[in-house]
Parts: sequence; structure tokens; C-alpha cells
Amino acid sequence: MGKPDLKHLFVFSLALFILSSYKYSYNYKLVTETLPETSAVPLQTALEGTAAPQACCKGKYCWTFTPLYNYSAAGLVFGVSHKLASDFDDVMAADAGLLWGENAVRGLYKDVKLRVMMDHYEARWNYGVNFNLNEAANTHLASCDGAAFAAAKKIKPGDQVRLKGWLVNARASEKPGETDPYKVLNWKTSVSRDDKGEGACELLYLRSPSDVEILKKGPRRWLWLKWLGLAGMALAAALWHRRMKQRAAEAEQAG
Repeated sequence: MGKPDLKHLFVFSLALFILSSYKYSYNYKLVTETLPETSAVPLQTALEGTAAPQACCKGKYCWTFTPLYNYSAAGLVFGVSHKLASDFDDVMAADAGLLWGENAVRGLYKDVKLRVMMDHYEARWNYGVNFNLNEAANTHLASCDGAAFAAAKKIKPGDQVRLKGWLVNARASEKPGETDPYKVLNWKTSVSRDDKGEGACELLYLRSPSDVEILKKGPRRWLWLKWLGLAGMALAAALWHRRMKQRAAEAEQAG
């Protein structure tokens, strides 16, 4: 029996990974039925009494999150960014693109290309297609709590979720108690559904893992194929490395 063709295995696995990654980015379109919970608009209410700011130093920055409102939103996740290349990824667990209301109930999302891009989301559709931009949002999910942070990491495109917590303004600096304004980063949350552009995203602070509820998981087949492609590439690379070591050993013995 001949040795496996590692080049073909690697190329096939790479093609599978690229195709499934692209398909998975539009995984929300495979959702054929939305839950009743996604028909409701997000609920923003006044804080009960005084809510203490939450603070922590993780990674490069020390953070202070100042609560403004209670917030709860249920919707279909059309995209997720896990901040893997961000300096903020120690407290910013994810950006979750959510849609709800008519967009969910009438399935308007099926004819729209939606994509979460780091700190914002993009929506594109053809002439004649309806989509309500006021019933979709990119929500920044932040937490100093490790369990809440981990819960947010489990959200995937196509999931139907309920998120709750505090809308907060954030302050970050490399040293705690920094007073130099040029060394302080300020991040303000949106508190209106009518704002646009920079600052139009909700900054939601998760207090506990119960603030993230996955009501129904989305389709997973493209995710499984994506990981299968990645595993195939890793296997091909490992077998190639092993084969090269064997050849080197044989050449040394022959010499």
C-alpha cells in the first residue's frame, strides 16, 4: 500500500476549510424558524438604586465600567467577533451581531448579507429587499467575571440568544487611577436605537454567566466541516514532518 499523498490531503483540507469558513459566516441564513422571544424589541430600563462601577486589571489595561441602564435583548445572532486580534480581548469577550423584531419574525435576514467586522457590522441587500436597521445591532460584550466572559465566548452565528446586563461607559488605562487624559481610553455605549455610525453600538456589561442564555443553538454543519478542514491540514503537516524525519534518518544511516 502506497504512502498517502499529503499534498492532496493538505490542499483538499485547505479548500474545505476556506469554503466552510465562508459558508459559516452566513450561518444565520440556515435558520428557518425564529423563536417568539426574538420578536420583542430590546428592553432598556433605569437602574434600581445605585449600581457600583465594576473595575478590574486584565491584560494590558485596567478597566472601570460605569453602569447607566439595565438592558435585555433577545435575537438571532448573525455574526460574532471574538476580539482575537484586539488589545481589549481580556475583558471584551465578543461582539455579537443581533437582529430581532420584523427582521426575525418575517425572515428578512435571509436576503441580506450581514457581517460583524471587529467594532461594527455591515449590512448589504439588493433593491426591493426589506431590512430594518433599527432592529439590528452590534453589541460589545464585556465582563470582569471569568465565568460570564466564558459564557459569551460560546455564542455562535445562527444561535438565538438572550443577553442581559448593564449598558455601561468604560474607562481604560495602562495604570490604575491614571489621571493623564492622554493616557486614558473612554468608550461610551449607545443608549438610543436611532443613533448611527461611531458610538452607535451597545456596550453591555455581563455580571454573571446567567446573563448569557442560548435559547436555541444554530446549525453546526459548516462549523464541523470547518474544524474537519483544519484537522486535515494539521494531520497532513504532522505526517509530512514525520516523513521528513524518517528520510533524514535513512539518509544518515546510508551515509
